[in-house]
Amino acid sequence: MKTSFYFKLSQSAILASVILFHTFSAAQADTLADNLAAMEAQSPINITTNNTTFEKNLSPLLFTLNSDTQLKVINNGSPLVDKTAARANVVDPGAGSVTVGGDTYRLSQFHFHTPAEHLENGYKFPMEMHMVFADAKANLLVVGRWVEEGAFNAALDPIFSHLPHSVTDTLTVNHFNLNALIPDNLNSFRYDGSLTTPPFSEGVKWIDLAQPLDMSAEQINAFSSLFPNGDAREIQPLNGRTIFTDVPGFATVAVVPEPETYSMLLAGLVLIGFVAKRRLANRGFMGSIA
Repeated sequence: MKTSFYFKLSQSAILASVILFHTFSAAQADTLADNLAAMEAQSPINITTNNTTFEKNLSPLLFTLNSDTQLKVINNGSPLVDKTAARANVVDPGAGSVTVGGDTYRLSQFHFHTPAEHLENGYKFPMEMHMVFADAKANLLVVGRWVEEGAFNAALDPIFSHLPHSVTDTLTVNHFNLNALIPDNLNSFRYDGSLTTPPFSEGVKWIDLAQPLDMSAEQINAFSSLFPNGDAREIQPLNGRTIFTDVPGFATVAVVPEPETYSMLLAGLVLIGFVAKRRLANRGFMGSIA
């Protein structure tokens, strides 16, 4: 099933789609529609127990994050579909990175969506954070984390207590600890997808962390009240893609060994059985002599 530019919109996103057409020229809108019609690996998606595969040995996530860095927080005009809402740009390009599968990606910015874009078994969290990384070849990796209502988040308070209310405002946050964005438990869901804003480019590696980020109801409301129509794209078809997870007990499918592994296992079992049988036979023989 191919997606198109006229992807399903909720009532809250209708205004955003109208603004998008006014933002792009007719030619640009047509080009975007044509491009999307040929794309089948779009984001966000609904992550469920039935469409994920358990893989115990996923490549580890090695984060290197500065505990004292400067941010420039902007409001770039949501609910326009081609914008994200409040975005925190990392001033020092060396302030954060993640290494996975032997590749290192540097953190450029993190931002939030309301409501959450990715779903977990159909459940929609009130917000979602995206940390955007890029490698030396400009390949993108996004680390997502759901936000749930809970305890007051002191680390994010310098941002959420002074959110820029207009596109002309810039908030400078000094001494921000990037480690506060990452949980201790790095179990995750991983798949290949796209940007969730135009031009919806594919080839983006997605890593959605399973452990949500706690924020208080007041902090969540401070963000969502600025963007009453939200800035979240609708769920896109999976189209046969595989979602891998190392979350124990979540997936109904597990990665099975290669055929060669099965052959070796079977040969090993046969050998063990043969040895055990010989030992029993020898014991019986010795017993008859006695």
